[in-house]
Amino acid sequence: MREVIIDTNDREASCLSEGKFASVFAQCPDAMIIASLADGHIMDANAAFVERTGLTLDEVIGKTPTQLDLWAVPGIGPKVLQQLQTGNIHNLEIPFRRKNGETFSGLMSAQPFDQSSTPAVLVIVRDITQRKQAQQQLQLSEEKFAKAFHASPDGLAITRQQDGMLLEVNEGFCRITGYSEAYCLEHSTFDLGVWVDLGDRSRLIEQLKRHGSVRDFRARLRNVDGSIKLCELSSHPIVIAGDDCLLTIARDITESRQMQEKLHLAATVFESTAEGVLITDTNQRINAVNRAFTEITGYSESEAIGQTPRLLACSPQASMTARSMPQCGINLQPMATGRARSATDARAASSTQAG
Repeated sequence: MREVIIDTNDREASCLSEGKFASVFAQCPDAMIIASLADGHIMDANAAFVERTGLTLDEVIGKTPTQLDLWAVPGIGPKVLQQLQTGNIHNLEIPFRRKNGETFSGLMSAQPFDQSSTPAVLVIVRDITQRKQAQQQLQLSEEKFAKAFHASPDGLAITRQQDGMLLEVNEGFCRITGYSEAYCLEHSTFDLGVWVDLGDRSRLIEQLKRHGSVRDFRARLRNVDGSIKLCELSSHPIVIAGDDCLLTIARDITESRQMQEKLHLAATVFESTAEGVLITDTNQRINAVNRAFTEITGYSESEAIGQTPRLLACSPQASMTARSMPQCGINLQPMATGRARSATDARAASSTQAG
């Protein structure tokens, strides 16, 4: 009697287990088949398999995957079956073919088991096509970013926000700082002493917190040789491996700033000098005059612009030194017929009245 009870319990447990398996088999979102371990012919397939392949259940039962042309890699079917006869397969990435000829990437796992005392194999295939496409797009995006990152003439650096550790730098950054790429990646910006004023970094971080990103932030950066570079920084927060990082673009404006200062100085001298000065273009047309020129000649700036020095020349008695652009080689000459505002005409008018 005890043996009968035990046998009944075993059969009930077995039925319950088979029922659970059948439920999982039918409802699993991954494609599943049960095939003969001896020759690979399909004994059963779930709804997901039918959906993925486009084949009906009647079309697949009794056929092998090779006969159904499911393998997108020629000749791989027998090799897979041979491997299963000696062990399991776990997460084998392989392309499969649908009924309409389209292919998809699958991640296959398979394990032999006994199906009603018949050696069989349970095969599970997960469609990873979208994941593969996303990975390829990500890889392409990373390649594009890497090319743009290293091709940029500006200095680019990715730093860890917490400690300023350099995670990636380009050639432009190395040119500004004077350090090699390998050396940079072993140190932080603090170690390199890049910031002339650490307060600049604090203000940059503060603006990042307030506005989310920073553009055209001016700061002085130190080169390894001790020289100081004036740079415009633009920073954007990014997350890498869970760490808050910064992508910073540094544009060296040292030379352009120096040029602006020289131009400003030249403009100041141009306007403040007591000598009359004019500037002409290559066609000998006046495109700038200073205040002294207008006071000495009596011509306003608007009257002089666009004229030639020969037409606007004043007499030598005006004691004006006129300078044209060096490359033009233009000198003022006395006018054959002047205007009443020239120093010569004014003196002539005075003599006539005296007579």
